[in-house]
Amino acid sequence: MLLVIITSCSSVPKERAPSEQFLQKEDSIEFNGVTDISFQDFEKIYFGKFIVAAPNYKEFSNFNTYFQLGVLTAAKKYGISNVIEFENQENFDRSDANNNFLIGPLSNDLVRKIDGLFLKDRALLLNDADENFFISLSEKPQIFALSEHLEKNNSKRIGIISDATNDKFIEREFKRSWFSDENDAVTIEVGDGASERIENFLDVSESKLRYEKIDKASFSKLEFVPRSRKDFKEIIIFPQNPTRLYEIASLVRFNYGLSYEIFSLTSRFDQLIDKNEISLHKIRLVDHTYENKFGYDLSKSRSFSLGFDAMLISYAIANKINGDYKGLLSAYNLSSSELIARPYIN
Repeated sequence: MLLVIITSCSSVPKERAPSEQFLQKEDSIEFNGVTDISFQDFEKIYFGKFIVAAPNYKEFSNFNTYFQLGVLTAAKKYGISNVIEFENQENFDRSDANNNFLIGPLSNDLVRKIDGLFLKDRALLLNDADENFFISLSEKPQIFALSEHLEKNNSKRIGIISDATNDKFIEREFKRSWFSDENDAVTIEVGDGASERIENFLDVSESKLRYEKIDKASFSKLEFVPRSRKDFKEIIIFPQNPTRLYEIASLVRFNYGLSYEIFSLTSRFDQLIDKNEISLHKIRLVDHTYENKFGYDLSKSRSFSLGFDAMLISYAIANKINGDYKGLLSAYNLSSSELIARPYIN
């Protein structure tokens, strides 16, 4: 068991009613800095411990290093004076955690076993849960954020490009969320010969054929730029890795798909993101913000962001400070009964 304790002295506060402060009404898909919450000791109502149930340190040393650094960074930024203990998620004391505030565990199996066993305002689990509050690195928050963004843009039809070699799970989950009586999509699966497939997908080939016919019948030189289809304005790509994402996006742009917004979900990516490729092909990634000290290094950046947000949101839950928050991992809306996370669209 790894144990790290942070503590300091403070005076006994007056209890106060739940607050609806720190509300931020700007568009949650854009990151403009984390929420700056600060209130005096007399306003705080929770003075117990925060028990962080983290994975085995030897087995997950890289994750734990940056996750714990995120927790401690948030604690320092927000002046959190409560004791913070890090324990092994496999054998933490549940009775002790139930008498304090539990952050974690991360394991999906462990979360399923303990979901609903802790008071609503005394736990934040770190994987998908049904009863307790949770934040997660899974695809579910990303799918929710992208679907909501498309809905706000009044998009009823989108383009979907699937890579023949990728994991189909995320694509299937997104489609399950997207398709309805009002929403539909034009879909294509690419593999070998991707350029020709995308050309047909964008209807550029028909435009070229029309040009060839006109060109043969004309005695003067024609200036020609093929027109891509206009029945959708967003394209969602489901690649197996960032390199494949760059390849597919570049083929869309190469085949005159210059006006489309290209989106990609990233929850299964674990490689370094090349920000120059993202900028070059104008790709919008649904993910945590890269505006932290580890930027586009996903293994470090996500672990750090998860730890930072876990501490921020746990502090808000424990002190009953409901409202809208911006962390590094997502933007959140917290009420007494619900926590909604919306990853950023970068």
